[in-house]
Amino acid sequence: MDKRAVMLLFLLSEIRSSCCHRALQPFMPNVCSEQERIITAEKQPCVQAFTRMVKVWRQGCTGHAWCMDYERRTAYYIGYRQVYKQDFKTTYRCCPGWSQLNAEAGCLYHTDECQVHNGGCQHRCVNTRGSYYCECNPGFRLHIDGRTCIAVLSCAVNNGGCEHECGQLSPVHFQCRCRHGYQLTADGKHCRLRNPCAERNGGCVHLCRSDGGHAVCSCHQGFTLAQDQKSCEDVDECETGLAACAHSCRNTPGSFSCICNPGYELGSDGRKCYRIEMEIVNSCDSDNGGCSHHCQHGTLGPVCSCNQGYQLTEDLKTCLDLEECEEGTSCCEQDCTNYPGGYECYCRAGYRLNADGCGCDDVDECLSDNGGCEHTCQNTAGSYHCFCEFGNRLAEDRHSCIPLERAVEELSSPVVVERPLLHLTLLQDYPLPLERYHDYEDEGFGELRADSTLSEKFVCLNGTFGHDCSLTCDDCSNGGLCNIDRDGCDCPDGWTAIICNQTCPEGTFGRNCSFTCKCKNGGTCDPISGKCRCPPGVSGDLCQDGCPKGLYGKHCNKKCNCANNGRCHRTYGACLCDPGLYGRFCHLPCPKWSYGPGCSSECHCVQQNTLECHRRHGTCVCKPGFQGKTCNLECDSGYYGPGCKSKCQCPAGVSCHHMTGQCQRQCPAGLYGDHCDRECPVGQFGVGCSQSCDCNGAPCDSVNGKCHCPAGHIGEHCEKECEEGRWGLGCAELCPSCENGGLCDRQNGTCICPPGYMGNLCQNVCPFGHFGLSCQLRCSCENSGHCHHVTGLCACKDGWMGPNCAKACEAGRWGPNCANQCDCGSSVGSCDPMTGQCHCEAGYTEPRCDQKCPEGFFGQGCRHRCQCENKAACEHVSGACTCLSGWTGTYCEKPCPEGFHGFECQQKCQCLNGGRCHPVTGDCQCPSGWVGPFCNTTCEAGVYGPGCSQTCNCHNNATCDPADGKCECGAGWTGSSCEQECPAGFYGVGCHQHCLCQNGGSCDRISGHCTCLSGWTGVACEQECALGHFGMDCQHKCECENGGVCDRQNGRCSCPAGWMGSRCEMACTQGLYGPGCKQQCRCDHNAPCHHITGTCMCPAGWRGLHCEKICLPGSYGKRCAQRCHCPRGTSCNHVTGECGCPPGFTGNGCERMCQSGTFGLNCNQMCQCSEVNQLCHPVTGVCYCAPGYHGSKCDTECAVGRYGPNCEQECQCLNKGVCKTSTGTCTCPPGFIGPNCNISCPSGRYGQDCARVALCGEGARSDPVTGRCVCKAGQRGEDCGKGCPKGWFGEDCAQRCDCSNGGLCDAVTGNCTCGLGWTGNSCDRECPRGQYGADCREICDCKNNGTCDRVTGECHCPPGYYGHLCEHACPVGFHGHRCQLLCDCRANAPCDSATGRCLCPPGYQGLRCDRECDPGKFGPNCDHKCDCDGDTPCDPVSGRCLCAPGKMGSRCDIDCGVNRFGPDCSERCECHNGGQCNPRNGRCTCLNSWVGPSCQEGIISSQNTSRSKRKFSSV
Repeated sequence: MDKRAVMLLFLLSEIRSSCCHRALQPFMPNVCSEQERIITAEKQPCVQAFTRMVKVWRQGCTGHAWCMDYERRTAYYIGYRQVYKQDFKTTYRCCPGWSQLNAEAGCLYHTDECQVHNGGCQHRCVNTRGSYYCECNPGFRLHIDGRTCIAVLSCAVNNGGCEHECGQLSPVHFQCRCRHGYQLTADGKHCRLRNPCAERNGGCVHLCRSDGGHAVCSCHQGFTLAQDQKSCEDVDECETGLAACAHSCRNTPGSFSCICNPGYELGSDGRKCYRIEMEIVNSCDSDNGGCSHHCQHGTLGPVCSCNQGYQLTEDLKTCLDLEECEEGTSCCEQDCTNYPGGYECYCRAGYRLNADGCGCDDVDECLSDNGGCEHTCQNTAGSYHCFCEFGNRLAEDRHSCIPLERAVEELSSPVVVERPLLHLTLLQDYPLPLERYHDYEDEGFGELRADSTLSEKFVCLNGTFGHDCSLTCDDCSNGGLCNIDRDGCDCPDGWTAIICNQTCPEGTFGRNCSFTCKCKNGGTCDPISGKCRCPPGVSGDLCQDGCPKGLYGKHCNKKCNCANNGRCHRTYGACLCDPGLYGRFCHLPCPKWSYGPGCSSECHCVQQNTLECHRRHGTCVCKPGFQGKTCNLECDSGYYGPGCKSKCQCPAGVSCHHMTGQCQRQCPAGLYGDHCDRECPVGQFGVGCSQSCDCNGAPCDSVNGKCHCPAGHIGEHCEKECEEGRWGLGCAELCPSCENGGLCDRQNGTCICPPGYMGNLCQNVCPFGHFGLSCQLRCSCENSGHCHHVTGLCACKDGWMGPNCAKACEAGRWGPNCANQCDCGSSVGSCDPMTGQCHCEAGYTEPRCDQKCPEGFFGQGCRHRCQCENKAACEHVSGACTCLSGWTGTYCEKPCPEGFHGFECQQKCQCLNGGRCHPVTGDCQCPSGWVGPFCNTTCEAGVYGPGCSQTCNCHNNATCDPADGKCECGAGWTGSSCEQECPAGFYGVGCHQHCLCQNGGSCDRISGHCTCLSGWTGVACEQECALGHFGMDCQHKCECENGGVCDRQNGRCSCPAGWMGSRCEMACTQGLYGPGCKQQCRCDHNAPCHHITGTCMCPAGWRGLHCEKICLPGSYGKRCAQRCHCPRGTSCNHVTGECGCPPGFTGNGCERMCQSGTFGLNCNQMCQCSEVNQLCHPVTGVCYCAPGYHGSKCDTECAVGRYGPNCEQECQCLNKGVCKTSTGTCTCPPGFIGPNCNISCPSGRYGQDCARVALCGEGARSDPVTGRCVCKAGQRGEDCGKGCPKGWFGEDCAQRCDCSNGGLCDAVTGNCTCGLGWTGNSCDRECPRGQYGADCREICDCKNNGTCDRVTGECHCPPGYYGHLCEHACPVGFHGHRCQLLCDCRANAPCDSATGRCLCPPGYQGLRCDRECDPGKFGPNCDHKCDCDGDTPCDPVSGRCLCAPGKMGSRCDIDCGVNRFGPDCSERCECHNGGQCNPRNGRCTCLNSWVGPSCQEGIISSQNTSRSKRKFSSV
């Protein structure tokens, strides 16, 4: 009901009852209560403060100005502010449709609301008891406000369902339209941006999205966008480290996979690797699992494998030797020998085995002694050949060369003709090897037999070469270089032929194509590097990982079903076609003009000049007369035929046909015939009229073939029509401006009008009622149907059909000519007569309204997006969420609370010991150490952790904690896994008890029992072994003799003085005595000494402490104990006691030799030696020279350097020492000492016997002879006490220094010590950038491209930086040199510290950041476009769409859900009793007679009878 009407009713009621109004009470009939909103005002106190300065006087200070001071004081005061509060007051009024009269107790009179302004109804108002309702005329339906009537198909209903604009075409028809830049979708209602991605995916390889009408490409996960911004390149996660695999990583297109080392398995995250540690029964323990060689336990039992060179038989246990050589599976290039478990490769003579053990490399015999050849040696594959220089022939030994007496030529006839020796240089026939000569048949005749008929060849001059001397070094191609003789090309790897224009033949590669490819399984090798290119299904460096052709399977023992014994997939057997073949069985050659793998490449040959395209390589086989890679070139002049290799045989000046070689008659151009008197026939021109005109049917000049184009055509071949706008000969005339698609006749210039148009310029559409060419046909459309001016077809108005629009549409049909039938299923709506689109009820969608809203949408038109979370089902009509088990909440956004699970979280969990139950299934997720359905069972021994799934890693019978796996070690063990024994000094459980063992004893790690070292005993090893015992526990007895003492640890004997041996069983050897027998006896005359005391035991005839004295006179013999019995005066031999001395000896004991001058028995004969230097032999009296003399008269002194008897000894004196001729002793010169004069005087001493002292400066040495000081480099003066003067260095300071720029010169070496900022040997170079200081050794630490002073190292900062090291950027707001300039930016924007350019924050732009982003833009520099629905603005900083009230979602394209309104749909509606909430402002639109702000005020139905109603009416 209209609000004004209601107010009027209330006003009338008040007037009627104003005289005697009675307050209404809730118990009275037809009285309704309502909450009336009231606003009350009240004053609210507000404490405020302010601060001020007041004068104060300092205490105790008077009469001075400084006694007065100021203090800051805060004052408080109370103010009041008006506060308005909203409250509700309950009031009682008559229910709608009732009124109170005459102060009656209640509202007893029914009101006919339809009487006042038709009850607010637009069409009809129907009164009811206590209320009323509105009805609409046919063709209309009631709006949601319950009063307004709208057409069934009207833009007024929810904008007609249109997303953008709705246009009402008629009272019952409307049409949706889109804003500019959008297009209507198939549903006819929604609009979308014209998508640039719809056409060829916007040029993107992977993903395409539209951004402001432009296609923006992106890539799938694992790929990155290439530089062309369209293609996608694989990201190598393994290379970049993104994979973060624990062990190994394998890259795959778009992804990667982690691989674990043996013994590890991949974790659930796909990256980490965990050691596989499970307690399993090893099936290989028993009889090796039945395997011949290797056994590995698997989940299904033992898995057998064989050693290298064996294969597993069908029983999967037995291993048989592989016959690699016979089966052809070996890698051997030449010979192969099989043996059990493997094979070995051998090479034929002239080859040697490659380092890979498979290939055979040719041995270049020519490298060693020229292969034994006298002249030239040429290596060949597996061998070599000797060749002779021209004018020589090969001898029988095939190595030597014999000069030819004469040259001969082998003719075709059997007659041999002798010819003089040709003095020609034979050119090599490239690319053949050196010409080989066979054996001579007749040595005497000297006949020469060659491989081919000897032909004369001529020398190429001026650096040319080739069969016709037409090539030069400039013709070397593909990187080839001219050889030294400049008569050929040295080709790079992979190329051959005379000018390096041919790749290596298949199967060869490298320099001169001399290396053999080693690729297996059909692989081909790169002609340059030899790298193998493997066929499909084969891999490996040598393509060794794959089956041979025709086989597949794990052991390559299954036969492929592929044509031509082709390859197939190693695992599945699917045929893998070689290049040039295709089809399921690779049995079909590539179609013509295609080639390569999968026949996917298109040949580039000029087809009319080509016989065929090679199916494998795509090379072109040219027709005779054509050449070039694509057969696009005719033969060069003078050549014809296949390959253009045949030379024309025509006379000079006459050309031949490039295909047939036929010579052309040389008539002048334009003439032909025997006498050249006939003009070329039409269509022919040129020399001999041999060329055809190429003028597209137009005539051409018979001489030069120039086309004579007719009117309307131009071009070299008259192939072009006049360009648009021109006509006539040579297209010289301008066309008139033909309109409406009219074409200008290029011959006569008139406009040729299309059907439907007329006029000189086709400017007029056919008049109404006419159509067709020249508008000569008459239309026949009825009922306002429009006739198309071109075709004449009738376009009927909606509702009419038929060829003449004479028939109206039948019910249930729609569309052009009523051709379509409405198909709206169960919908109560009608079918659009123009589009046939069904108008569906809420929850259903098009096209037939028999389909529920797609998942995720609900409501009218399925426009509302479901807000259900966690895969909850959304009811298609209202959007209500039906939660899955484990979830709750309005939108199923909350998981079940702890302890509950299941549907609607109604079931209680039964998990024990801290177990948590799954919110969906209720299954218990047990904590570590617990298992079982209710987590009530602890882990068994040996396992622990979540689900008891982890194996304990405890050793030595230790137990582990079932929760965390921590090991509880037994006595004697420690460590996290109890794998470590107790450390030394500890034992027991946990190794906590200290051992009591002393003296190095070790204790048992379990019991603590001490094990003593040798030599100790006792409980704590505290007692030494008793005397006579040693070893472990002192259990061994000592075996030492002669008072030896044994070591208590090892039993080794320590012998007393005079004894030795392992048991002290032996006395000291002769000549030694004392402890350890280390002292030497000091006895003369080889007398032994006592082994203990060292006392000498003198031999017979000797006495004294050291046996140095003879026996006293009258005694002799052992210990001089025997008495002599010689007559008095006769000597007694002190040794033997014999009387009388032997000749030459005298004395009481015969101990002295005869005195000088005597000799013989009793020394009673006189010597007869008369010379001065002669001596007499004491026994014989023979004269001999004294030491130092020689000669017959002993008068010649020994020569210099010799001494001794007969001067036989050679002097040993060094350093010019003088040798005494008699004794050989040396007399040293000044400066030397020593027995041989071999020692120079020590430093500071000099002179004879080094007796004099020299005083030289520090570091200087003195001359050992003269004592003169010899100064070291850098010293000078008599005592070397002075340094070099400035600028001089070296010995005696004789060299001049070469130091620049103030560098200091080292007085010793002359090296320069450079000043700050200089470097170099002469200090002549400034420090390079980045270095400074002494010798530029210091490195600058200046940051941010700062430069440092080369002397001091002080940093000079670039603009934008400051600090000692330029490490600080300018503070915000400053920039430039030393940060002295202020930034001039708005919006608190910083500026570039170097340039001062403003760095605008997101949302601002302009040189000074003084302008906000334009509408539709956001972000840094406003570069990003907002992605919001329609004209919705976005936040200029973040780009977040600022939704209008009633909208939500990231793009603000989602209407508020049920009972939500306001900005971002953040408010909850408060409309009751079915009232509909305005999604923008929350205003309620009440239904069914409810009123009020929240539709809570209703009109109670009256119980009065119709009579009461009539009574009211009569009043």
